[in-house]
Amino acid sequence: MVTSRSAVPETARERLAPPSLVVGLALGIVLTLVLLFNPASILRRIARSHAPAVDLYFAKAAAHHTHSDAMMLLLAREEVATGHDFAALRALAPLMKRNVSPAYRKHLLWLYYRDLLAMNARYPRGSAERERNEAALRRLIAKLRRKAGEQTLFALAREAIAIHDTRAAIAIYLGLARHDRTHRAPFYALAASATSGLHRPREAARFEFMAQRYAPTRAAEARYFLAALRILQSHDLVAAAVAEGGRHLGDLAKDRAILRRMIVLARAANEPRVAARYARRLLGMT
Repeated sequence: MVTSRSAVPETARERLAPPSLVVGLALGIVLTLVLLFNPASILRRIARSHAPAVDLYFAKAAAHHTHSDAMMLLLAREEVATGHDFAALRALAPLMKRNVSPAYRKHLLWLYYRDLLAMNARYPRGSAERERNEAALRRLIAKLRRKAGEQTLFALAREAIAIHDTRAAIAIYLGLARHDRTHRAPFYALAASATSGLHRPREAARFEFMAQRYAPTRAAEARYFLAALRILQSHDLVAAAVAEGGRHLGDLAKDRAILRRMIVLARAANEPRVAARYARRLLGMT
């Protein structure tokens, strides 16, 4: 007897679990792992992993359920690694507000700063993400400058220039010049170079003349003096170069090459009397 096709019983078709159930199960597994394993084991697991999104998921769960300082620091690092700079700062904020030592608080700031600095190159130039990241770096540099050592300050100044915080770099170089007598001249010269980038030639030249004042050798003194003149001359401030050069000439008046340079500048500034004075001094040396 042939039965009709409609009489054949339907077989049950497999159905996929709804996405919400899948997410719930995954979260449950993560939370179970957090409860079963201590923060150190989670740290080791993430250290061996190469899946940033999964690592961030684990770190968030562990940080929020263990309240471990180590996990909060790890969460901040994972947020930075996935491009969430401000989320990283929020992860560090509870630690910063605790009654911890200034040294520990500064340690947290340094961790955040280094992570942001590493992330900066990943953002395209001119992008909103890079501008936001550099603004956060500028704020951190202002904090980290306080009571920092010389090597640290020197590194911060270079990094400040790299993120277009030239004013902070100049302030750091000038502070270093005031407190380090041995390297005072090169620090003033670095301040001059940074200031010149801001199109402030008179101020930049002033810093070069200060470097000349503290130069350890006659050759270095001449180098800084000529650098100051070049800055002024490159901005069509030839008359100012002649005037400032005359004020800061000092013992360099015995240098024939310097006198020749002053003669050329005086003629270019249409000051024949000044040029003649330097010429007579030069002739008197022969």
